[in-house]
Amino acid sequence: MTQFEIPNRPFASEPITGLMTPDGIFEVALGKQIINAHIMNNGSEVDQVLVYIESVSDPGIVVTPKTYSIVHAATRVSHLFSWEADFSAAAPGKHMVSFIVVTAEGHERIIKPIFVTKMNFNPATHSFSITTSEAVLDVAFIEMIGSGECSNNKIDNSCCSDRYDTRSTILDVLNVVGKLQSSDRESCNLLSYLSEGISVTNNPNFTLCASQLLVGKLKAQIQPTQPYEGQYGDLPFQDPWWKVILAVVTFVLLVAAAIAEAVDGSGDVTAGGGGTHDLPNSSGGTYCTPTATGGGASKVAAGLLAGAATVAAIAGTSDVRDTFRKGQDQTAPASEGELTIAEDLELSFIYPEEIVPGKAFKVSVDWQYQRITTEGTYTHKDSETNTNIHILSKYDIIAPNEASLQEPFIVKSQFYDADNNLFVGNQLFVQCFLIGPSGEWRSIVLQDNGVGEDREANDGTYTGVKYFSADDRMGSWKYFVIAQDINHATPDMQPEEAAQIVGGMLLTNQLSITFGGGNCPIVFDGEVNLIG
Repeated sequence: MTQFEIPNRPFASEPITGLMTPDGIFEVALGKQIINAHIMNNGSEVDQVLVYIESVSDPGIVVTPKTYSIVHAATRVSHLFSWEADFSAAAPGKHMVSFIVVTAEGHERIIKPIFVTKMNFNPATHSFSITTSEAVLDVAFIEMIGSGECSNNKIDNSCCSDRYDTRSTILDVLNVVGKLQSSDRESCNLLSYLSEGISVTNNPNFTLCASQLLVGKLKAQIQPTQPYEGQYGDLPFQDPWWKVILAVVTFVLLVAAAIAEAVDGSGDVTAGGGGTHDLPNSSGGTYCTPTATGGGASKVAAGLLAGAATVAAIAGTSDVRDTFRKGQDQTAPASEGELTIAEDLELSFIYPEEIVPGKAFKVSVDWQYQRITTEGTYTHKDSETNTNIHILSKYDIIAPNEASLQEPFIVKSQFYDADNNLFVGNQLFVQCFLIGPSGEWRSIVLQDNGVGEDREANDGTYTGVKYFSADDRMGSWKYFVIAQDINHATPDMQPEEAAQIVGGMLLTNQLSITFGGGNCPIVFDGEVNLIG
């Protein structure tokens, strides 16, 4: 009998911001990513356990070998481990990862799936295409919502007049995003720039605008790998719906844009209150331009900006019943043997409330679905208002105001769901990001596993420890404790049921996006003074 298991699907985090990607999906365009997995002991407690990745079914995924040790593996306790892997040559689709757990009794092998997408820019259609084994999804962003010098919501192709024959991919953006400089010509946004098919690497005189974060209008098309008969096609990966793939596109683009904007270091990171965070229940404020200081704060800002906008995109397309599925519900093909060869969806997003991660904010959507078959075209349109379901009622953070080289910095946190129940164990991915006096960036993972300074497993207290060194600069370090939920779908669920569970959504509210003007600063959770 297998003693150990991996209760949740292994998930991706990307090293630029440190955050989990939408639903933990791995994206080829991001290159190197982190494979994260919870290892849980289902049997009797045991000591001296080793854990490592044995292999991956796709040879294009190159894992950096690393072996972890669990000194004492208590019963029903999860331990989170991470491995760096290069996905640059990975094939899109579902792949299997083989984990090995070694005890005194021998070796146990645990095989778990991961999902990989591949994103490219298509200059012919001015859209981003993302490939899975079941279908190709094309997404064209028609309007983005922004403010300030990038207040023109509609893409204005005259904004970027230079044209090149070479194609731009998001990988190009990520490679040069830190080198982009301000230009004396008219600024334009990332989507305008890429829609012209301009190579970022060939044109450094371009300003990306991180304030244009929210999707205003988009067109999406699914082309199934094999035309299908009947009313419903396969779900991508037989699990995540198109909205998760849309979220991957949105997340990658926003991380790139946010980092480019943060390079200038405009604005500042605003002081936070620490302690208990009671999330707001009503909207208010004005539309804001996200700001953050450069250095490590820019990485945190990029992640929070991308995370907040991704939560909004997921909320708008609903976690309950996917918009493509709703369109399929209303457009059953009339003839036997009729094949669906493509499906189009146009969505216009309206934001009646401020975007606060962790809050049940509303997003309204007007949408029109079109099914294209071998016999004709079927159309259905509707309007709906959806609510973000990735929410907290509150969260608490406890950390010292002072740390030294002789004593560890220990941060503890608790997170309460909508019903005021504590999240525990492997239900969350929690990290603490520390920003040093000169912009240094450090991160630690917080776990609820009863190891070290975490006194009791599965009690809802996530604990992390940072040992400062002589290389760390003395003075004031700001910190953020950021929590994301985890996809907890189980293998016995039907695909339709499992696809309604989406993970990787930002739950903590260090940033809110409001509407009307002004700034929306990044609010840190606390500050610790490092002394010698």
